[in-house]
Formats: sequence, structure tokens, C-alpha cells
Amino acid sequence: MIPAGLTRYVAFMTTLNEHACAQLATLVTDDIHFRDPFNNLRGRADFAHCLRDMQMQLAELRIEVTHVGVLHAPAASAEDSPPRYALRWIFSGKIRALGNRAWCVTGFSEVRLAADGRVCEHFDYWDAAQGLYELLPVIGRCIGWLRRRFAVRGVVQH
Repeated sequence: MIPAGLTRYVAFMTTLNEHACAQLATLVTDDIHFRDPFNNLRGRADFAHCLRDMQMQLAELRIEVTHVGVLHAPAASAEDSPPRYALRWIFSGKIRALGNRAWCVTGFSEVRLAADGRVCEHFDYWDAAQGLYELLPVIGRCIGWLRRRFAVRGVVQH
């Protein structure tokens, strides 16, 4: 069963807009820890700043959460660990700095709730190389070359 606090948080993230950050106090703790491939920050104010910046950088921002599940710890450590949840999502938009180039990436978030039901940790996991760096002119060619260089040989890559 998915807790009400997580359901509210998912609804917040999937309807994110310029006025949404006013709701953050009811959704995340004062000391939330947020991490993604580019950021590692603590505190509601910095998290809100990150969300606002993301909205400024991306036109037509859309987050679609496709799956939500409980992450079960091994029985030996289950008592010591607060419940964690996994969110599978599709993040898309148009990158303003790249002339409104369309961008779409699939990833996962690991989310932990505090005792009061608010989010206290949100860690995003996605492939920044394929998801973003390959869109950049010079860096993208280098990453594409590296990907081909280290790929398994003798099979068709999709």
C-alpha cells in the first residue's frame, strides 16, 4: 500500500508548475535531502530553488510517474530501515539553452518518508550521458564514441 504522503508527493511532482512550491512545506521536511546526477542538496529552500530553476531551464516540462513500489529490505535489516519507495518516471521538456530542443529521459527515484508522512529523501537515478550529454554538440560525439568503444562486441546494440 502506498502511503498518503507519497501519493500527494507524486501528484505534486506530476503537476509541477510555477506556483507549486508554495505547497512544499506540507510535502517535504525542512531538511529534505535531494540528489540527482547534477545536484546534492539539503533543505526545503534549496529544493524549492532547484525545482524553480528546472522550470526555468525547461519549456513544456512534464513528469509522468508510471510505477510506484515499496523497496523491501532484507529481513535481517528490515527493522533498522525506514520504508523506502521507488518511483519510475518519464521526464520530458524542451531545453531552452539548446534552442528548445526536445528532451526525454526515463529514470527512477528512491524516496523515503519521515514519520509524519512527508518526504525526507529523494534520490534520482538516470543516465545523464545518454539522457542529456549526448545532446550536446562536441561532448555528445565523444560520449557516443566512448559508448561504442566499450559496448559488447559481436551483438547488435539497440
